[in-house]
Amino acid sequence: MVKDLFVRGFDEKLHAKAAQIATSDRVTLASIVTDAIDKWVKNYEKNKHRHNLILYSDQISLKKLLEEIDKLASDNWLKSYCGPAKHPGIQILNKKMWVDAAHDRYEELIEKPQETAIKVFDTINSKIKNKRSNGNNRNNTNLLPLIITFLVEDISRKESVKKAAGVCEWYESKSIPGITYCIANTRTVLAGSFGDLFELFNAHNAVFLIKSNKIYRLRIDDEHFYSLLI
Repeated sequence: MVKDLFVRGFDEKLHAKAAQIATSDRVTLASIVTDAIDKWVKNYEKNKHRHNLILYSDQISLKKLLEEIDKLASDNWLKSYCGPAKHPGIQILNKKMWVDAAHDRYEELIEKPQETAIKVFDTINSKIKNKRSNGNNRNNTNLLPLIITFLVEDISRKESVKKAAGVCEWYESKSIPGITYCIANTRTVLAGSFGDLFELFNAHNAVFLIKSNKIYRLRIDDEHFYSLLI
């Protein structure tokens, strides 16, 4: 059913300018507004879920990365992790009081990722529910999970990059609300074939590379060959 929309602050000057552009482009003003709202809704829904791959070069880069994530994350996030207790990254997160979402199930998570991940989600959702009901901070009502996992690194090392990519594709299909960072050592991931590496990249919303104190975003776009000459 079509609804009427009244836009507060849409004055005559702005209306006249928008109407002129619409006429010039041979579209209706209503279609422009509808398209803008549609894009906003899709962007909002997309922003509720982030699943990114971050490749670090060394321990210095990893430490810098985790410290920055911890510093930037507000009280709106339940900060949790999945990783082996002896991993340097996990030791850093433990000191910063992040929640161990896998507990003693991490090895099981590597062997049976899909089945065990359901239990991990239950743990995270339970923590969020408790914070929402017990906390006095109004931000608790908007609490979402922020998860750091070293699963890609461990599966790539113990099994294969291809299996890690498959797990990430499955995870992405679930579209879990919040942000998940799959963090892995670059050398471990690059041990896979080009095809497996491509699958791993495509299983994530974005891919980042971090070296020392700098972070780079790797963009993989489908291009035509004529773009080589542009």
